[in-house]
Amino acid sequence: MKPAIVIFHLATLLTASAVLCSAEPPLADAKPKPAEVKLPENLPPVLKEKALEFKKQQASAREFMQAGKYAEAEKVLRVLIDEFKKLFGPDNALLPECQGALGTCLRAQGKVTEAEPELRAAWQGHLQHSGADKPETLRMHNALAENLHEERKYEEAEKETRAVVEEMKKVYGAEHPATLLNRGNLAAVLSDERKHAEAETELRELIKIDERVIGVDKQPTLMARGNLAITLREQGKLAESEQEYRTLLQFMDKHPGKDHPDTLTFRYHFALCLTMEKKFVEALQEAEQGLAAAKNKLGDDHPETKALQKLVENLQRVPK
Repeated sequence: MKPAIVIFHLATLLTASAVLCSAEPPLADAKPKPAEVKLPENLPPVLKEKALEFKKQQASAREFMQAGKYAEAEKVLRVLIDEFKKLFGPDNALLPECQGALGTCLRAQGKVTEAEPELRAAWQGHLQHSGADKPETLRMHNALAENLHEERKYEEAEKETRAVVEEMKKVYGAEHPATLLNRGNLAAVLSDERKHAEAETELRELIKIDERVIGVDKQPTLMARGNLAITLREQGKLAESEQEYRTLLQFMDKHPGKDHPDTLTFRYHFALCLTMEKKFVEALQEAEQGLAAAKNKLGDDHPETKALQKLVENLQRVPK
């Protein structure tokens, strides 16, 4: 058994340098650049070698994640987590960052069932070692809520997303971009639960704040408006939905542009709305416009292109 003081020394050293890709601020644009931590001069040679080995593994996992090589990062992180558990036990301050990063890697590979326990452990670990109001804790709680949504565990996802929104309000404020982003997530969960009236209320409130705080033509505002249009259509409020789509696409055709994937998605949904209103001629025009842009930008085999192609073919068969 290693002397407690030696293990504590190594744990303190690693905690300072254990920042992985999961440690960025809630809405950071740039990827994190952990500060270099100098090893103490009096560190025993064996311990110094072990610490350097861990730092190399952390750097390797970070590089793999930044390069999008999530399977490779997963392997490194699993080894790190096992090593930390062996050295410091199953309940130590080093684990949450690595568990959160592992959960992120698994989500990126579509392994959402495997990701859930890692993200839950990371959130609970940060709660214990950092506190409920710390950015890393909020980040992991948000990641868990999103993962539950992806698993289609809608009831639990709604519960956790509501909790995240309230936490964000307390820590950052009701109109902080991170808070607004999570209100959008909540509306998406409500919509998938088919609680469309609640989703509509949430989105209308969100759009008012987004337009004032962020701007009418900014991406979060446009996404919220697009989701509102879909929610209205799902409730059979086709005239209101159509108007929202028209307003949305006036902005999106200019920026991010007619061939941007988000624009293509909403143009497809606009064409669907027009079809439901039996405005077949205009629906075909919109679908054909979207299809041409999708083929040019995404290629013939992309799911968005195929969806637009099928819609065009169906509309072409409608009697004139």
